[in-house]
Amino acid sequence: MIKSTFTPQTKRKNFKNNMYIGLFLLPSFLLLLVFVLWPMIYSMVLSAYEWDPLKDKVFIGLQNYIKLMKDEYWWISLKNTLVYIVLNVPLIIAVSLIMAVLVTSVPKLSKLFRGIYFMPTMLSLVATGIVWNYLLSTNNGIINGLLKEIGLPSVRWFTSSKVAMLSIVIVTVWRWAGYYMVMFVAGILEIPRQFYEAAEMEGAGVWQKFRYITFPQLKYIIYFVAMMSIIGSFQEFDLFYMITLGGPGTSTYVTGFYMWQQAFSSRKMGYASAMSVVLFILVFIFTLLQNRVEQKSGEEA
Repeated sequence: MIKSTFTPQTKRKNFKNNMYIGLFLLPSFLLLLVFVLWPMIYSMVLSAYEWDPLKDKVFIGLQNYIKLMKDEYWWISLKNTLVYIVLNVPLIIAVSLIMAVLVTSVPKLSKLFRGIYFMPTMLSLVATGIVWNYLLSTNNGIINGLLKEIGLPSVRWFTSSKVAMLSIVIVTVWRWAGYYMVMFVAGILEIPRQFYEAAEMEGAGVWQKFRYITFPQLKYIIYFVAMMSIIGSFQEFDLFYMITLGGPGTSTYVTGFYMWQQAFSSRKMGYASAMSVVLFILVFIFTLLQNRVEQKSGEEA
């Protein structure tokens, strides 16, 4: 008969270790509960009510969701959000990856370039809005001034319904590319140098090394950056509020801005909560699909 190796002393030691681990995790769990789980649950409950903060709640069941499905502006905002994602996500991945490759290719100036590229991420939203309104102003902007100097017509960056969304995408990429660049830099530095040395011995150039070594080795970081960018794009509100206020017309009317407008301008908290629940479901579906694509590509590899 095999005797158990778990003595009372071992059990007490394991219990103490588990207790310490639990105590260390408790603050994080409480923060998650207070700032993520509870608001999520409360939004789901609130979505079943018609509630103006100045009046009493009225239970209406699924009426907010039915109304949402018939809301023309909701569908416009969702379409604009998807356009924003399609423009923003590939561009931010490409720019941040190129920046990471440039930074790691010049080791002596690597720290300097990292600081310069990361600086926009640390700027406040107000500063970002002021800088880009100054750069892209229709009449007095620096960019339009440069266009005039080379004989090109000025562009109504934030006041044209055809260009406004692209302008917001440019600002978004400028603001967040440095943040994602840090992730790509970390990934590139983890790639064994022997891979590049072997490729150089075979006569591979810069493009071949990037295509067959760097890019495949960064595959999982690219998936992660894409997922984070998609989630962030669904939640984006502040830039649209600071720069265009959803205009001109409804050309930059995204879900985050429409949700804020319904909650705080129209005081329809229940309706805005229904939007947040639907938005959460959409983000969850996108995440599942992206994980599925990642798993398939991993199996094929």
